[in-house]
Amino acid sequence: MTIFPDFTALIIAAIVVVLALVLKTQFFEPLARAMETREATSASARNRLRNAEAAAKGANDRLEAALAAARKEGYDAMDRIRGDAAREADAVLAAADERARERIAEGRARLDEQARRAAAELEAAAADLGSELAARVLRRAS
Repeated sequence: MTIFPDFTALIIAAIVVVLALVLKTQFFEPLARAMETREATSASARNRLRNAEAAAKGANDRLEAALAAARKEGYDAMDRIRGDAAREADAVLAAADERARERIAEGRARLDEQARRAAAELEAAAADLGSELAARVLRRAS
């Protein structure tokens, strides 16, 4: 049994060192660079995504504000139109009411005139009928 290693152990050690150097330069360092590049690309993509989400939120907020303003303007316009229509309807109703009152007053005036004429005719007819009745009664009594 020998205490000192033979040359095969040194050759294996040299092969392991060379293999470690080759793997480090040809596999591990490119893999690490690819992973760093991937991480940087992912971080950049996440930043762009956050920026795009913030821009979309800002655009959405502006859109919501514009829609709210447009709705308010539309409702205000509808209220103005409704108010104008109500005032116009009130004016039409007031004019129709005035015409109806005038017609009623004219009708009452005609009825009053007709009632006066009828009363005058009845009084005249009553006097004639009274005279005729008195003449008939006197003829029978005689």
